Amino acid sequence: MTSKRRLALLNALPKSAATGFTLIELMVVITITVLLGIIGIASLTGKKSSNDLSTTVAQAAALIREAENRSMSENQGVSWGVHFANATNTAPFYALFSSAYSATATVGYYRLPPDVAYATATIPTGGTVDVIFGQISGLPTAAKTIGFVSLSQKSLPSSTISVASSGTVTY
Repeated sequence: MTSKRRLALLNALPKSAATGFTLIELMVVITITVLLGIIGIASLTGKKSSNDLSTTVAQAAALIREAENRSMSENQGVSWGVHFANATNTAPFYALFSSAYSATATVGYYRLPPDVAYATATIPTGGTVDVIFGQISGLPTAAKTIGFVSLSQKSLPSSTISVASSGTVTY
């Protein structure tokens, strides 16, 4: 086929068939892209909240076990514990402490992420809970339950740490 004949065939096509995309086609593609982006961002946000909750609970449980181990090994010759505070004037936090809780006796201080809170059934607003372990035995002074909730998910998923009177820590 000669180039003149190809040119004649192209000129014979309607002008709309020879051009690129129409405005409607572009709008449909842009709309689909935006919807997929919104769905992706919403999915990642929910995953982050869920991850914050599980990470916080795992870290708090590990800190409770550390307090138990320090008490059993008579680290510094005192009992150890973890202080959970659902404070109203500061961000809710938990802290590892020696002997009795005070700002000077804390070894580690950890704030809850903004999208995680204490379940008010276990620690009321403005309340505190101390999990203290006895020296050598490593047994807690009392069984305790600390609940956590995710604030940014609609179904408010929750997780709980339980410290049994036998010293077993589960979450």
